Amino acid sequence: MKFTAISKFEIRNQMENEVKEAFKNRPGLVDQAKGFIGLNVISPKENPAEIWLITHWDDEESFHNWHKNHKSESHQGIPKGLKLVKRSFSLRLFDHITS
Repeated sequence: MKFTAISKFEIRNQMENEVKEAFKNRPGLVDQAKGFIGLNVISPKENPAEIWLITHWDDEESFHNWHKNHKSESHQGIPKGLKLVKRSFSLRLFDHITS
């Protein structure tokens, strides 16, 4: 694994359980993307309304290609009515050093 993208967002309308269930039952569209290694979805104990997505890739180019061309497909399973805390979304990009 050489590249990791971490995004996070916070749910504002108490739909944490629906969002977490959607991730558990996700269609796995990103799983077939070139260069994709894996996905972890986590939520901090002190704020269960916050969701963190950690994706691992062979390289940064593979991530950007998927993000640019297939992001809308991966959002099809978002529960209807979901509202996020304004400006809570962030995306950070990391070079992987070791594990």
